[in-house]
Amino acid sequence: MANTRQILQRRKAASNISKVTGTMETIAAVRYRQYYNQWAQGIEYFDALAQLAYLMVIAEQGLNHPLMKPNSCRTNAVIAIGSNRGLCGGYNAEVFRQIDTHIKMAQRFKRELKIYAKGRKVVNYLEHRKIVPDGVYSDFDEVPSAEQVHLIADHFVKQYMAGHIGRLGVIYNRFHSQTSQKVQTLTILPVTELIDDLTTRATVIWPWELAFEDFMLGDDPYTMFETLAAMLIRSALAGCFLEAATSEYLARVVSMRNASDNADQMIQDLTKDYNRARQGQITVELLDIITGVSAAKK
Repeated sequence: MANTRQILQRRKAASNISKVTGTMETIAAVRYRQYYNQWAQGIEYFDALAQLAYLMVIAEQGLNHPLMKPNSCRTNAVIAIGSNRGLCGGYNAEVFRQIDTHIKMAQRFKRELKIYAKGRKVVNYLEHRKIVPDGVYSDFDEVPSAEQVHLIADHFVKQYMAGHIGRLGVIYNRFHSQTSQKVQTLTILPVTELIDDLTTRATVIWPWELAFEDFMLGDDPYTMFETLAAMLIRSALAGCFLEAATSEYLARVVSMRNASDNADQMIQDLTKDYNRARQGQITVELLDIITGVSAAKK
């Protein structure tokens, strides 16, 4: 058993770790709450988009727009969203597994894969795999501004319309609730799969009494769809970054809380070890005194 000085040193180290992890948990909790509030406020907006998207796909005259149809390009693009910092449990590991799956599927079906990375952890993982990303989003920390989202969305729309990519997906941690987050790939292009995702997870009551033709007030449906499709793509991309950040900070809160609990448990165990070691020392000292007194009497 370690002596009392070593036990006290280890207990002090555990106490310092507990203070650090407790502070980091508090900071992560504040950031998580900020992103969670933004996510909660956006639910009604996404439900409204789902209504409009639903009305488009049930129009009496089908919309023959290139963004709704798959093209013949055999190049897929994915945006992988990870974290810049660690200490968030298995948050990034699941993203890495999704990247590996896309790489294997691209090889299996003989397709080219373009990977766009967000987060230093993703960039480092690709470097470890000796993969050069086609783009790195380093001009914003976690959630891009509206202007930055527009630039990202417009870039991929142009690539898709020109036939340079045949599909665009986003690998990210989707935030379902405070108890459920799961890594998935959300298909952004073609838009039909994005519309399907929106209408599937929406919480609205469908406007059965309305039809898409009711909104044909001025522009033709083709022009209306282009505007709405741009809104859908930009909002979906912004939502992916926001949900990824929300999930990241929630994972960090849980990870730091577990680390604090482990440190506190270690402090309790070390305190018990210290008490036992101290009692052992006292017992030895008493035996020495008793032995000395007995020898003096003789």
